Amino acid sequence: MSQPAELAAQEYTLEECPHCGELVPPGAFCGNCGAHFSDIGGKGRIHHYAAAPHEHVVHTAVISTLFPHLARHHAHIFRETFVAGLGIVVLLGALRLYTPALLAAALLLPVLYLVYLYEVEVYESEPVVVLIATFGVGAVLGVAFALGFGHLVSGTFTSINRGPLFSGVLMPVVGQVAMLVGPVLLLTRPRFREVLDGLSFGVCSALGFTVASVIAGYWDVLTAPLVGAASVSTDEIANIIRAAILAALVNAATTGTVCASLWLTRYSRSRKWHTHVLLNLPAAVVIALACQVGLGLISYFVSSLLLDVALWAIASAALLVWVRICIHNSLLEEGAEHNIGEPSACPECHRLVPSMYFCAACGVARSAAPKPGRRSAAEAAALVGRGTGTGPDEPPTPGTVDNGGTSPEEPA
Repeated sequence: MSQPAELAAQEYTLEECPHCGELVPPGAFCGNCGAHFSDIGGKGRIHHYAAAPHEHVVHTAVISTLFPHLARHHAHIFRETFVAGLGIVVLLGALRLYTPALLAAALLLPVLYLVYLYEVEVYESEPVVVLIATFGVGAVLGVAFALGFGHLVSGTFTSINRGPLFSGVLMPVVGQVAMLVGPVLLLTRPRFREVLDGLSFGVCSALGFTVASVIAGYWDVLTAPLVGAASVSTDEIANIIRAAILAALVNAATTGTVCASLWLTRYSRSRKWHTHVLLNLPAAVVIALACQVGLGLISYFVSSLLLDVALWAIASAALLVWVRICIHNSLLEEGAEHNIGEPSACPECHRLVPSMYFCAACGVARSAAPKPGRRSAAEAAALVGRGTGTGPDEPPTPGTVDNGGTSPEEPA
């Protein structure tokens, strides 16, 4: 393994990216636009999700989609915990322990997400402000939503018998708007400017809203006897999974995507390379509301609870794919000037590569790294003029550059 002093003496030759036209260090990916050099889909890199390049973009995955800052070697812990939590919920339901099953289901994703926020420090130096504005405000509004509209549960999650416009349209729209309140409070804080900041705040607010509204709406279940009826009720288990887990996934997906699009628009960090009418802020809002209303109407009109749960599960899977596509394109869009910083270890593949928007070796977006792990990279990028002859608004000098670069194939 090369020592830092040896790496500093190495040179690399800049190559022109065929997609963005900038001179960038050699590698499998362009460090500026993130395009894959050998993939026929190159610019869109559909086979390499920007937050987890080892995964396809069109893929249903809860952890790598909603927890994008997790490095690959940590993601499996959260994935296994989530799967184990689902198994515990089903097991408790099979034992007719419906109250513990409901609590376990309601708390599963919110607790995992709070641990995730602590692990990657999305909130940086303002944990209290971020958690109050997102999870806290979401939880308060969730309780108000549940109590204001009456008990949400009477056999099904949205079965208040007041007509389809009330149960299928008004309630979902009001709920979606309420979940956006907390993140909007953080929109003007310049410390949080990245697309994934918006996604994280939206998901956190949605999970706080969901867990609070479920606990408030199911209070009669939580205060019932510990052991349920004499026989196992598949309807009870299905109802718990739909109301506490599938609803949390749907709410997190819609709110997170709207907030990510809002952040990208608010800070004008789009480079206009991957624009599409279905991937902008108005489309995110329309799709989010359409999904919420559509599922609300399904719950109102579908009499079979098992069919209702199946439709919610399909919608959750489709929304997770939609979130990944939006986030992937947003990460490829996000950026400004063309900088080549000093070498730093990639948090995903651990190779020592020049600090740019994307790792030249594995293609991960630098903004998807845990924030503590990329502070050194950010500081290195600020030193862009040292050894490269470039400034933040100047293109790099063609030819051979001696700025401590190293081949992306050499391990750190």
